[in-house]
Amino acid sequence: MTGSTYLRLEVISGNATGDTIVVDDELVIGRHAEGAGRLSEDEEISRQHARISREATGDYAIEDLGSSNGTFINGLRIQSPRLLALGDSIEAGATTLVVRAIVQPQPVEPAPEAPGPPAPDRHSPTVFARSPVVVPAPAAEQDTPPSTPVPSEQTPPLSLRLEVDFDAREAQIALGEGGEMVRLVLQDGRWQSAQAEPDVDS
Repeated sequence: MTGSTYLRLEVISGNATGDTIVVDDELVIGRHAEGAGRLSEDEEISRQHARISREATGDYAIEDLGSSNGTFINGLRIQSPRLLALGDSIEAGATTLVVRAIVQPQPVEPAPEAPGPPAPDRHSPTVFARSPVVVPAPAAEQDTPPSTPVPSEQTPPLSLRLEVDFDAREAQIALGEGGEMVRLVLQDGRWQSAQAEPDVDS
C-alpha cells in the first residue's frame, strides 16, 4: 500500500516496458539497486544511476548519481537535481519512464464546532437615573429683554454634584456650591426623593 503522497511512473520502453513503479519516499535506479529500480536488469544503466526522492514540500525531484550514460528529462541531460512534473519523460540507459501521477494529500479542513451555549455576560447591568432638573433663571436675566445681551459676570457657573451608591440603591444630588443635598432612593424601579437623615454629632 502506498502512502498519501506518492509518484507513479509507467515504463514505456526497455526491458520493463508496461510496468508501473510507485515511489513513496525514494527510488534509486541502478544495476545494484533493489526491486523496481533495477529496471528489469537494464544493462545500459550504471550501478548507481539516478535517484528520485520526495522533497519536504511534497514535490519529487530526480538527480543523476554520476552515471556513465547520463539521465535525461524530456530529452535533455540533467546536470543537477530537477523537480518532476506530470507528463515528464525520464530516460536512463535503454529505459524510458513517464510520470503518470503525482499525488499529494489535500489539506483537511477542521470540522465546524458544534454550537454551544452563549458566552456568559460578564458586564454588570447599567442603571440610568433620569431626574428632571429645573434651574431658575436669575432675576436679572428674567427682567432683561431678549435683545439685550447679559454680561457673563451676572451668570454664575452652575455646578452639579451627584453621588450614587448602587449597592444601597441610594443617590444624593446637590446643585451649586454648598447647596443642600437631596437624597434619592430607588423603589419599584423609580428614583424617589427621601428625607435626608440628619447628621448626629458624637
